[in-house]
Parts: sequence; structure tokens; C-alpha cells
Amino acid sequence: MDKIISIDIVIPCYNVEEVIEKCVRSLSSQSYPKNRYHCYFVNDASTDRTAKILDSFNSVEQITVIHHQANLGLSATRNTGINECKADLIAFLDGDMSVENNWLESFLPYFKKDTIAVMGNNIPPSDVILNPVEKYYFGNLRGARQFKDGENISFQYMLYGNAMVMRSGLIKSGLFDEKINKYGGEDTDLSAKLWDKYPNCFIYSKKSNATHFHRRTLEGFCSSMKTYGKYNLPILIKRYPQHKNKFGADWIYSIKGHLLFNRLIFGFIKMIYIIFPLQVFIRYMVANSVITGARNSEKFSNRII
Repeated sequence: MDKIISIDIVIPCYNVEEVIEKCVRSLSSQSYPKNRYHCYFVNDASTDRTAKILDSFNSVEQITVIHHQANLGLSATRNTGINECKADLIAFLDGDMSVENNWLESFLPYFKKDTIAVMGNNIPPSDVILNPVEKYYFGNLRGARQFKDGENISFQYMLYGNAMVMRSGLIKSGLFDEKINKYGGEDTDLSAKLWDKYPNCFIYSKKSNATHFHRRTLEGFCSSMKTYGKYNLPILIKRYPQHKNKFGADWIYSIKGHLLFNRLIFGFIKMIYIIFPLQVFIRYMVANSVITGARNSEKFSNRII
């Protein structure tokens, strides 16, 4: 993109008092022209000092702070920000992240004729010693990191914690589904809607980095993924049957799925992991959590083979 176009940034915030000031300062100091971008910080009824910290930046010209009176979830929080946006492009950044001052302009070279959205890369803080599950979370085995910079990625890899989207495409496809209000799936649902309207429309950028200040444990991560499998994965599979195998549906009730993902194999992998905490074992346990959650879901009226 050669011309200087307008960009709005939507930042959902919930209980991020330890990080939100870094996030605000990194966005308010972007090298992009100040009169061509604006930030919408949406506080989803945080119970810590997030609201107070955000309000201290109300006088900054590039910032608008919006408060939810009740906790509505990530989808509704992002939608609140989107509904305020008027710019050509909408960027998304989670409230527990910070970025370099060239973050906005780093996305722009990736937008070509058929590009609707560009996903940036999340990196850990430089001063943190990562535990094994964090090494997996930020490693090349997970998600879009297996792809090269500038490559097209399929919709199941397109997430919006650090991304930029053409507003016109977003409006035509519909916003985030506010009924998906438990952990995971709201990004994939939006990406599937966009993909069905604009195939091959997503690009991965390794130059649009966001530092993610969020510590993780294996137990916590697996618990979240089991919640995703139980509540939201069934919604995606039923809503987009043409894409069900991209969601891993072929592993839930199939013979191959039961042979690989069962209590015996899980117990064996977990025991080996104690001695050898390798990323491949973490990947298995995370996948097992999703599949176990799906198998326990009441939303599957019929088994998926």
C-alpha cells in the first residue's frame, strides 16, 4: 500500500493491570502518522486496576476508552470496538501485549489484491525464562509459526490477538460471534466466515511482532483447551461441515482417534514427559485435551466419524 490510509486499533482488556500501561504506551507512540490511527481500548468489566489505569490515558488524542458494565467475553468486547471503527483497516491487539513503534506500518506491505487479513507473530518477553509449555506455545510446532514470512495461511491458523484486517471484508462477513463466550473458537469462526467469502485471503507476517506477557502452565493450558473442545469445537464443526477435518473432527470418534487418543496412551506420554519435557509430548497432551473435551460435549447429538 503506497498511500497513508486510516487505521483503527481494537484492544480488548480484562484484568491486565500488570501489562496494560506497556500496551497503551507502545500504541500511543507508533511511528505511523498520529492523525491516521486511533486506539479503542475496551475494558470488559475488569475486577482489578485495569479500568483506572486506562482512564489515566483519556487525555491522549489517539485513545478512546470504553467500559463494559458487565463481563461479556472476548467476542463482545472486540465487537464493541469494531462498532466504533471507521478506518479502512482494523488492527487487533490483546491487552496483555506490547509492540514496537513500527508495528502498524509493518503490516502494510503484506496487503495485496486478494489479502483480507494479516496475522502477526507473538513473541515472549526477552527477560523471561520460559517453562516447557511456554516453549511449545511460542515454538515452531504450533499454529502459523510453521509457515514462512509472507506465506498464505489457511483459516484455522488465522487468529486476531495480533492482526490487521480490511474493514470492508470484516463488515461483509459479519463480526465475532458473541455466543462463543468461553475459551477459544471465536477467532476460528470469524476466519472461516471470511475464508468462505474470500478464499486464500490470509497472510502470515513474522515482522509484525507483539510481545505477549502471559505466563502459562501445562495444567492451565490443557484445561483451557478442554473447555474449547467441549463447548466451542462442536459449534464450529456443525456450522462448517465442509471444513470439519481442519478442526480435527476426524480424530474425535474415529478408530484412528481412539487408537491414538485414549487414557492408556495419554498416561504413558504424561509419564515420559516428566523425564523428557519435549514439545512433541506437550503437543500431544494439548490435542488430547481438545479431543477429550469434544468427546464429553453434550453438543454432539450425533457422533462424528
